[in-house]
Amino acid sequence: MADYFVGQTNLRIELETDVTLTGATLLIKYINPVGDEGSFSATINGSDASKMYYDISTTSDINLGGDWKFWSHVTFADSTIGIGSTIKQYFHEEGEI
Repeated sequence: MADYFVGQTNLRIELETDVTLTGATLLIKYINPVGDEGSFSATINGSDASKMYYDISTTSDINLGGDWKFWSHVTFADSTIGIGSTIKQYFHEEGEI
């Protein structure tokens, strides 16, 4: 497994679902290590419409070291909502390892 770091910007968060996401509004929601909640607007993976991703774009996207929790939140065209299981990823401070 790769190591990930606070402030890293060459990183993609990708989540797989069991449904086709075409036409849906996609979010990758998170809880950071201090318990703050937020979300990133996600995009459908062009080669697999059941996957969504967010490319980390600024050093402030992942700004704290520790365990982050991520999950998918999908609002379909008919207004139904799908919520995925949580995954956990540890982010190291630069120089920590």
